[in-house]
Amino acid sequence: MPKASSGATASSVSGSDQSSNKVVTIFSEEGANLSAALLTSQSFVARRLTLIHSKALVLGEELARQGILPVVGEVVRNTEFRRNVNILTTKGRAQEYMHYIKPKMENDINLWFELELDPHNIGAITPKQARFHDFILDMEQPGNGATSILTAVRPDIDKGSENLHDGESANNSNTSQPLVSEHKAGDLPRAGEVPIDFFGTAVYKGQKLRGFLNGMETKTLNMLRGQFEKTVWEFRDPSDPKLNISINMGTLTNKVMHAQRFDDHIQITFNITMEGDLLGSVSDVDYTQSENTKKLETSIEEQLKERASKLLNKMLYKWEVDCFHIGNQIRGSFPTLQDWYAYKWRDHIHTAKYDLNIQFKMRTFGDQVGPVIEGDQMTE
Repeated sequence: MPKASSGATASSVSGSDQSSNKVVTIFSEEGANLSAALLTSQSFVARRLTLIHSKALVLGEELARQGILPVVGEVVRNTEFRRNVNILTTKGRAQEYMHYIKPKMENDINLWFELELDPHNIGAITPKQARFHDFILDMEQPGNGATSILTAVRPDIDKGSENLHDGESANNSNTSQPLVSEHKAGDLPRAGEVPIDFFGTAVYKGQKLRGFLNGMETKTLNMLRGQFEKTVWEFRDPSDPKLNISINMGTLTNKVMHAQRFDDHIQITFNITMEGDLLGSVSDVDYTQSENTKKLETSIEEQLKERASKLLNKMLYKWEVDCFHIGNQIRGSFPTLQDWYAYKWRDHIHTAKYDLNIQFKMRTFGDQVGPVIEGDQMTE
């Protein structure tokens, strides 16, 4: 919703108070393509519409599963569309999704999109480098899997009918504490604010949507890509598998993957070194003690390997997509580009083998040297 111009009269401003409070206005126009629809819109929109300041391109799930090449092909040719625009894939239809964009803390819709879509590009709960430029490059490479930010509407949030567990009953439960990162956009346990989630990844096989990744799988994807920077990650507590611990994770390695081709055999090795700071822990175990620290580091390494292995098995062997840019490394082993295309990397993805070498070291335990305990339990 554009702001009123400075030359507006007092009467026009006061008469438009109600409409000026709106952050977003939505209208629809049918056309054979985007350019035709934009041109026709000038018949009922006072200001000229342009794509120069676009913040996001939203692709509906129905369209994405049919194939998005006709749409993105026109966007590539459009000189007004910048290639650093974020790509979003929404569950359901994009037309319905737009009506749930109701910012509350921000009156500037452009700033709202910038703040929601990973402004520092750290790849915490959404894929890093989810820009249109990266999306198109991955789609154009043989075998590569393009990725976009996963988003979804929350009608329950909009209606105020969300259902959250009672905190006291959850603490008294004998069941394991839930890992929030295992959720996807659309089913996060939350209430209030904008009825839209940005959480997870949409994975494309060629031009068609293949499936969704949750928040934990998205963090693992960024780690295996060498694009992980620093964010909070949840793990099972080694002292009690029913409890969770939160660690502010960071990486010490940028180039984590090495791929080689031996005839038709592809061998991939991931060498990853992580470090972290202990943040959230409800157990009374003192992890500052050396034996407990070692136990914690070993447990996190095992959990990281398990999560990485599950993701690689899903992507390489089940979905047969290369979201890790393996093909970008092995294509240098072919004498010509024609030989690389003739190899048909997509047909060989499921035969690739991988090794995981993941190491983790605790860095700090917060500002306190030990766990919080009652004074009556203090000993010398």
